[in-house]
Amino acid sequence: MTTKFDLDDFDRRLLELLKNDARTPVPDLADAIGLSAPACYRRIRRLRSIGAIEGEVAVVAPGALGWNLSMIVLLTLEREGNRTIRELMAQWAEHPQVVECAHVTGDYDFAIRLLARDMEDYADLVQRLFSDDDRVRQFKTLVVIGEARQHRSKKAA
Repeated sequence: MTTKFDLDDFDRRLLELLKNDARTPVPDLADAIGLSAPACYRRIRRLRSIGAIEGEVAVVAPGALGWNLSMIVLLTLEREGNRTIRELMAQWAEHPQVVECAHVTGDYDFAIRLLARDMEDYADLVQRLFSDDDRVRQFKTLVVIGEARQHRSKKAA
């Protein structure tokens, strides 16, 4: 689903800077885009209110919380219906080990990003989420070896 926002060049540059580091002080942001600090602050408030800024979070290394394995699960349903898709996405979104879930086109119905403490934890997780669900025809797991993360702050890297 795509949402259209009424943004100008200042807004887009501001969003790009905030995407890289949401902790950047407003005066620094204002200097970088060529506005006064109060004008920049008003724009940030507006961007939050219209939903262009959905939230601000700490990007925590999964290993710091004991999630040492990252996997991508490609999943196919027995039958792809709107109700089933909504139910499964809601169910998976509630699970803390599911960090991303996308309904996709092509050979698979879903691409799901999972975290697990170890292989035993992973086996228990996929048994509960996928193997025991009659709506799931099959799934394939890809273990992530390494990754480049776009949302990591340049200051923190």
